[in-house]
Amino acid sequence: MPEVTLTGDSEEQVELVDKLIAATTNPRDRAFIAFLPRTGVRISEAIQIKISDIDFEKGMLTIVHLKEKSKLKCPHCRDSLGKRHHFCPGCGNKVGQALREKIEQRRQRTIPIDVDTLRLVEEYLQWRRRFPYRGPLLFPFSRQRGWQLVERLGRRVGIQRMHPHLLRRLLATRWVGMGLDVKKLQLLLGHASISTTQIYTHLTTEGLKKIYASAHPRG
Repeated sequence: MPEVTLTGDSEEQVELVDKLIAATTNPRDRAFIAFLPRTGVRISEAIQIKISDIDFEKGMLTIVHLKEKSKLKCPHCRDSLGKRHHFCPGCGNKVGQALREKIEQRRQRTIPIDVDTLRLVEEYLQWRRRFPYRGPLLFPFSRQRGWQLVERLGRRVGIQRMHPHLLRRLLATRWVGMGLDVKKLQLLLGHASISTTQIYTHLTTEGLKKIYASAHPRG
């Protein structure tokens, strides 16, 4: 089975997504596998999306990205600690067992969603009425289940090691290949740092270099 290579070839990437959609056997899988590469959402974001987050009339999707971090605190004075601190830099006491404090980071962004993907989502929502679930989540399953679904569909179209983040990267490199500004790409993908976004520019550039090298008479 071939591995997926990232290039700026938009037609090739659209064809891959179409193949994955065609390989599905039910409306839920069809909507999910279209949703990831066409919106660029993370798998952790996809499983947290509520139906109310989608504006079907305006074609807009609101993404709330939640991330938890652990911060180490001194048990004596609650000053911040590093992983290698044996003595607290604040009070000077020896640290036996540091306290772990969970910090939740919440970021929100609104991105466009295309008409065809909205149609697949509406078909899926109508189909799932026959099942008992009546909760607010669009895709009510675990992150692991989402990974398994993407991997299974990848194998059906003859691609090994297909995973959700690869679908996100496909859209990002496609946008860069079409000339989208890096700052706008950062907003669409929800990156905290632009240096993360610039990775996709590098991937697309490398893909174009390979195409140039194979086509050049002295390549």
